Amino acid sequence: MDKIFLRGFQIEDHLLINKWRNDSEIQKLVSTSFKYVSLEIEKEWVKQKMMDNRKDIYLAICLNDESQQMIGYASLNNIDYINRTVMSGGIVIADKQYQDGFIRFEVGMKMRELVFSHLNMNRYTAACISEHFISRVTIEASGFKLEGCRRQAIYKDGSYHDQLCYSLLREEYYKMLEDGQYAVAAYAKRVKQISDRLKKEK
Repeated sequence: MDKIFLRGFQIEDHLLINKWRNDSEIQKLVSTSFKYVSLEIEKEWVKQKMMDNRKDIYLAICLNDESQQMIGYASLNNIDYINRTVMSGGIVIADKQYQDGFIRFEVGMKMRELVFSHLNMNRYTAACISEHFISRVTIEASGFKLEGCRRQAIYKDGSYHDQLCYSLLREEYYKMLEDGQYAVAAYAKRVKQISDRLKKEK
């Protein structure tokens, strides 16, 4: 049985999201600069994401048990229905108890299925700052190809950071799916290989 399921935002989610947004440790995992946000602003932000989901889709990540506890969220942004492209807004596993590789892997699988099998996209893009080691490993292990680097494109914590840009094409996704490359064992093997390579590049 899947450990998690995805659902659309509910208005009460703003309470948890605001708690996470104001946690400086969690904010180290994302590419944006830290800033405090009030509960009222957070509530309006969640409401906006609930009501306008054509260009951006925000989903709560919840435990698939009796509690159905929300442990994070994921998003798709800049959905282009003509060119069939979409950008990953990232996966935030905010509950520290569940920040293991398997949960992130399962969320990634569900997001790719949504992108290619349900939204019928052809191109799925992702980006992270170069210092985010875990993001780089998981993105590349998921089959995304490095396209380039936007130099000093992100301002965070008082300095500018390079942003690495990736993409995964529909044909590549289905080829990896067909070849069993998204099986847990195959994915774990790629994670180790990529981790070792990136450590040597430092």
